[in-house]
Amino acid sequence: MATMPSKSWSVASIRQTNGISLEEIARNTKLKITTLKAIEDANFDVLPGGIYNISYIRQYARAIGVDEGALVQMYQALRPDDNQSQADQR
Repeated sequence: MATMPSKSWSVASIRQTNGISLEEIARNTKLKITTLKAIEDANFDVLPGGIYNISYIRQYARAIGVDEGALVQMYQALRPDDNQSQADQR
């Protein structure tokens, strides 16, 4: 059963508590370790943006056993401008 992330962006601590290494996630998801670190640090400006960020966050969430929908919602709350730019593209 997937756990829910806490109200703050603390995904690295969830990963560490679950005993999962960044290397293991990179191997399973094919995401670069620098991308995974950016997600953990909430450094979303270095990611490509838009739907790519959502996809990366979903993959990361599945890898650490967190509800991916909840993590995406947290991301969207942290990055409301990204949500607007996606709506503008429709």
